[in-house]
Amino acid sequence: MRTKDVRVGEIYRCEVPVALPWRRYRPETMGDSWWPLSWLRGTYFPLSVVDVDATARTAHGLVMRASPRVTVELTEDQAREAGLPPGGGYQVSGMLLNAEGEPVELPRIGTLTVPLRWLHPVDTPVSPSHHDASVRQIP
Repeated sequence: MRTKDVRVGEIYRCEVPVALPWRRYRPETMGDSWWPLSWLRGTYFPLSVVDVDATARTAHGLVMRASPRVTVELTEDQAREAGLPPGGGYQVSGMLLNAEGEPVELPRIGTLTVPLRWLHPVDTPVSPSHHDASVRQIP
């Protein structure tokens, strides 16, 4: 899309190209988004735009996904009961399961910076070369 057409607060479909040429999509331009976007090549997902950089022609946005992964910080009492040395700041990470042992998915919000050219109105057809990123459980 063109810079003047992208509005903060709107949701767009982001289509990440299959190839990410280094010269065009360098980490200096894409920031911390470069690594997750390399895993999202050839996919599409909804992106809620929160900022537009007209100079770099990029949009910074929020991506929502679901995941059963959780991390819980242990209290000092819990760490002591587990036999751990005090003052460790311990965390337990894993998968949240329901009573039947099935994963429970919780919403997660991530941020990405993407080139404006990757954004499309959500009501337009998806490129046939792209597939839904929710299948890969990434960003």
